[in-house]
Amino acid sequence: MYKLIRTKRKTIALYITARGLEVRAPLSAPVKEIEQFVQSKSRWIEKHLSKMAKSRGGREGFLPGYGDSISFQGQNCPILASAATDARISGKIYGHYKDGAFHITGGLSPDEIQRVLSDVLAREARLYIPKRVAHYQMKMGLVPEGVRITRAFRRWGSCSGRRRLNFAWMLMMADEQAIDSVVVHELAHMVHPNHSPVFYGLVRSVF
Repeated sequence: MYKLIRTKRKTIALYITARGLEVRAPLSAPVKEIEQFVQSKSRWIEKHLSKMAKSRGGREGFLPGYGDSISFQGQNCPILASAATDARISGKIYGHYKDGAFHITGGLSPDEIQRVLSDVLAREARLYIPKRVAHYQMKMGLVPEGVRITRAFRRWGSCSGRRRLNFAWMLMMADEQAIDSVVVHELAHMVHPNHSPVFYGLVRSVF
């Protein structure tokens, strides 16, 4: 999934930003032409998104402290010291988050904060992502053998040969549209275990 920005430029260009892939295209460029261009650069996109995920989400780089903010479902949530022993995230309204914050026991080291945050995100992922899978599997007429939340750092999701879907807990840092696109992407792999035009056709039919 990518963010499309149309301008008066003459060519199509790709940019890797903090929010993911951004595609800038001419005002008159057909959608089919844009999608073909993005598909032709799939290796380049995967390589650079992986680098960003590793640098920003790897164990060495993912060391936030109190007062810092990290993304949760596309919103920046500050990390606040709390007297409570159980870490939690506030601001949950009907499954969406508004003005949310991570509340974590005070006095922890950066490594301990990282561990607690990953546990909170993994817990939220186990609650949220299976619901999105259930929503889209009904639309697509597909039933996976299982849904698992992993601690992968270089891949948002995957589909095994046994029709099991795996999703990284770090996916919860993306916005809801991006999460849904990854869910549909992996469900589509149950039918087409490749990135062929017919695979992308199935993905587009859902959205």
